[in-house]
Amino acid sequence: MDYDSLRIKNVLVPVDGSRAGFDALALACHLSKRNKGTVYAVYVIEVARNLPLDAEMSSEARSGEDVLTEAEQVADQVDYKISGEFMPSLMRRRTGRSTPL
Repeated sequence: MDYDSLRIKNVLVPVDGSRAGFDALALACHLSKRNKGTVYAVYVIEVARNLPLDAEMSSEARSGEDVLTEAEQVADQVDYKISGEFMPSLMRRRTGRSTPL
């Protein structure tokens, strides 16, 4: 793919702390930088199905904050600033098999 011809401006990049996630973030920074766009890094906390969505998940929240801090460092290495906020309300249910009523 010819990345030079892409007109990517704003990019949402999910990060999970993996090398692949940070590589994707660095690529997004390079592509967005060319067009003066914004890169948004997001970390999603999965909530077990047996817990309410607003359950206390402080250790997972700390992990998310650590991953976003590292994401900012990755962006700094390519001389780019990202918008990476930890949003505790951005949680999702773990998918699983539904049970019949």
